Amino acid sequence: MTRIFVSASLVAALAACASAGTPAASRESGDAEQKRTTTYVTTVLSSGQTVTVPVTTYSEVGGRTLELDATPQAVFQVLGDAYRDVGIEVGTIDPQKMTAGNTQVQARRRLGNSSISSYLDCGQTGLSGPAADVYPVRISVLSTVVPSGATSRLSTVVQAAFATAEQSGTTPCTSTGTLEATIARAVQLRLVRR
Repeated sequence: MTRIFVSASLVAALAACASAGTPAASRESGDAEQKRTTTYVTTVLSSGQTVTVPVTTYSEVGGRTLELDATPQAVFQVLGDAYRDVGIEVGTIDPQKMTAGNTQVQARRRLGNSSISSYLDCGQTGLSGPAADVYPVRISVLSTVVPSGATSRLSTVVQAAFATAEQSGTTPCTSTGTLEATIARAVQLRLVRR
């Protein structure tokens, strides 16, 4: 079973609902100056136990990274299912580079259960609101599992652009970081449930 480290502030709370050997949380990684985002997810294990998992990602140049106390092979095995949990079919998979994702996602208004604007900032259209929720958006999202000593790092990069009928070419969008964090959360939950 995969072990995931618990942040000190949650040890007491998790002790009541998680037995010894149950994965509980991700370990933070990277420079303290980097922007960190932590969300908390509650899941029910097959044993019926309820576990609250803090998922902390940190931003870095070109994407977001989550450090996991799991082997690269274990993380890569759940990556495809995690993408499907988010609403993205895997179109690119490279077991040797431990990279998976999809460079040809076509989306309009929603991706999975979320609005595109929650994942991407494509600017505003005036009266119609966020451009990401109005125009078709082409998204490339790739995650790579990198060995980090006895642990793994999951690094996800999102790139996107949209086009309107009135313009030639495309307009780039900026990731809000939410899609990367959502994929990281889905991977974390898949590891906890193993």
